Amino acid sequence: MTGTLKTLCSFGVLAAVLSGCASVPKDAGFDDVHNLVAERTGQRVHWLQGGPEDETVADTVRVMLKQELTVDQAVQIALLNNRRLQATYENLGLAQANLVQAGLLRNPVFNAGILFGPTPADLVFGVVQDFLSILYQPLRRSVAEAEFEAAKLKVAGAVLDMAGQTRAAFYRAQAQEQTVEFLRQVVESTGAAYDAAKRLHDAGNITDLTLANERALYEETRLTLAEAELELAQGRERLNVLMGLWGTDTQWKINPRMPEIPNDTLDLNRLETRAIGASLDLAAARKRIESIARVLGLTNATALIPEFEVGAAFDRDDGVRKYGPTATLQIPIFDRGQARQAAAQSELRRAQQAYIALAIEIRSAVRATRQAMEVSYARALHVKNVILPIRTKIVDDTLLQYNAMQAGIFQLLLAQQQQIAAGRQYIETLRDYWLTRTQLELILSGRLADMGSSAQPITTTSGVSNMQTGGH
Repeated sequence: MTGTLKTLCSFGVLAAVLSGCASVPKDAGFDDVHNLVAERTGQRVHWLQGGPEDETVADTVRVMLKQELTVDQAVQIALLNNRRLQATYENLGLAQANLVQAGLLRNPVFNAGILFGPTPADLVFGVVQDFLSILYQPLRRSVAEAEFEAAKLKVAGAVLDMAGQTRAAFYRAQAQEQTVEFLRQVVESTGAAYDAAKRLHDAGNITDLTLANERALYEETRLTLAEAELELAQGRERLNVLMGLWGTDTQWKINPRMPEIPNDTLDLNRLETRAIGASLDLAAARKRIESIARVLGLTNATALIPEFEVGAAFDRDDGVRKYGPTATLQIPIFDRGQARQAAAQSELRRAQQAYIALAIEIRSAVRATRQAMEVSYARALHVKNVILPIRTKIVDDTLLQYNAMQAGIFQLLLAQQQQIAAGRQYIETLRDYWLTRTQLELILSGRLADMGSSAQPITTTSGVSNMQTGGH
């Protein structure tokens, strides 16, 4: 019995040596994700894992929230504090665990039995190890390594998505803040005009119809302001979700005015080539093709000999101990692996075609986004430099004619409504520019993704906005 136990123990030690000292690293490739994000966005990320660094990150977030947030600070808070993003980081741990698992040998199987009969009972011992799992271990590990690299790229892509969504939500919230500020001024001015009209009406200098029209303009602007305030509240909540904030942390402040269109423009040379070269989606797709190709190699290797086990057995017969090697081989009569090979080949072809389709989509997206940005840039400048001055002059001239009794109240009200609509139109075209620019920067940083919703055509709600001219 002693010799047999030594044999079984030696077999177990050999398996342990072949498996290596495998453990799951806590980092799980997060440093690679951190470096990639820092290189492409200038922002840093942190994986909350209960360490002392977590409190330092929380302090950093609290300090930023006490200031007037910039768009870059909002993005940084989201990358540090968004809990869905933190949940995404756990995919790295899963991929790392799969990689470690692929490097482990299958556990040997120990069996024992007692045979009863007219003679004294016989004890039968055996241990079996899947021999092919040892031979295929490097190939399995290479497959897991490709999948691990793809997982890191996908996680980095999720981080870039979060950055793009937060930046877009910030510009929307800023546009909503600016709209509310503008409409409050409009309500104040139309309210003052209505008060003046009431005094003139009480003195008998204007008709009931003129007073009613002044009041209608005032009430419509109040309604439009209420709608804009609701949109602002919803926009802030969207940003709260992205930044992972609740409670008193939601009382942050931002500049209520969007930045004007900068003089320095983006480098628009070789956009398609740059987008293709930077794409994390394409890089992940390439890793997937590599993984499938290696799986195909594993499938071909195991097609005819899918299972081959070797081991050792011990028996005692009439007091005589016997032990020696054993082998188990599956005979490929019915299942020769042809179905697995065909499935793997189809999967490889599907991945290759999807890769080409994705490259076409990226090229198309970067062209379309560039066109949209250039159009929104030109529109914003046109509204600012042409439409707004014209509308302001029309109101001033119409007011002079109205005071000289050469123009009616309807002409003056229409001019005022169109001036208000032009002011809102400028805010919206400026917003569209920053949204499309953010989308283009996201594509060039390597991610083809939706930012929550793309820049939308200018739409109106009710009241004075319905009187605007121009538009998309």
